[in-house]
Amino acid sequence: MKKGIALTALCMVGVLVFSTSAQAYDYFFSYDAAAVKAAGGLSGSVGFAYVNSSKGWDAGGDSYTYADDLTFMHIPLRVNYGLTDKVTIFGLVTAFDKWDRGDFGESGFGDTWLGAKCAVLPALTLRGALDIPTGDGKKDLGYMGGFGIDVAAMSSRQIGELGLNGQVGSRWNAEDGNTKFQPGVGGYIDVEGVYSFTEALEGKAGFEYSVVGDGKSSGTDAKDSGYAYLDLRGGGAYRLNEKLSLGTNLYYTVTGTSAYQGLTLLVNLGYTAK
Repeated sequence: MKKGIALTALCMVGVLVFSTSAQAYDYFFSYDAAAVKAAGGLSGSVGFAYVNSSKGWDAGGDSYTYADDLTFMHIPLRVNYGLTDKVTIFGLVTAFDKWDRGDFGESGFGDTWLGAKCAVLPALTLRGALDIPTGDGKKDLGYMGGFGIDVAAMSSRQIGELGLNGQVGSRWNAEDGNTKFQPGVGGYIDVEGVYSFTEALEGKAGFEYSVVGDGKSSGTDAKDSGYAYLDLRGGGAYRLNEKLSLGTNLYYTVTGTSAYQGLTLLVNLGYTAK
């Protein structure tokens, strides 16, 4: 009987860990670009991301079908402020984080990011941010692990009506004090092209690749606890007026390991105060 209870508990933990650690689309860097704001400039945005998936890739990259569909929902809020003409500080809060899979599911507050971007050269911006684990790790809300650091190099170039954006970054998280799990070091690359059809309408297309190495559980190596995914995305944005803009993107996970298969819908409403 005790063996059965222990096995059931282990399976529940496995479901929880898989449910969010394997998600494709990273709302911290996916919607960011190298541009910084002018001194005193203030803007913000609210996003809505939704995913429903019935299939995934295992640790070996083989496809399989879930017993129950996996669903994610995120509502991130972001604020940007131009400290100087070359330095922008920002904060990102996941006001609502939700996942469910069959009879299992949790919802609540997600993680918080505080950071800054500095334009060190005309075509080079450096970004650094601190991941504050305000999401409940026991409920598998927010990112894996405890406090984290993310650093990235970003660049952009304008060629006529076409804008090119790219970033390469790395992330490290400490051990989560509740779950005793520490993810491996992660890395990512994100590339996007933006074409302006009119002053108000633009189209976007790009890709992102993210990988996280195997981590540790209570200091012991946790085999196959890392993940990787490659997303293709496309969408657009429309400027409603001088202050408001509305954007939509579809992310499709092409391949991965320990990741789900499916489409991610992202809707983003941006507001520029000054």
